[in-house]
Amino acid sequence: MEKPHYPETPTVGQIDDYHGTQVSDPYRWLDNTNSAETEAWIKAQNHLTQTYLEDVPSKEHIRKRLNELWDYPRVTRL
Repeated sequence: MEKPHYPETPTVGQIDDYHGTQVSDPYRWLDNTNSAETEAWIKAQNHLTQTYLEDVPSKEHIRKRLNELWDYPRVTRL
């Protein structure tokens, strides 16, 4: 399997001051989940993840085993 090519993640010069302590937050722009930039980054990350998961050889075995573990009788009391 070849090494994944992660999407570029830009950084910004955001620095917050918390009672005199400087805290860098270079990925602050990702907090805005509605921005076009963040949506594009998320889409690229999801594409990378799905491409990787498609090639996992034991994927069906894992799916089958999880379904076996999750499929058990349930009783609900009101």
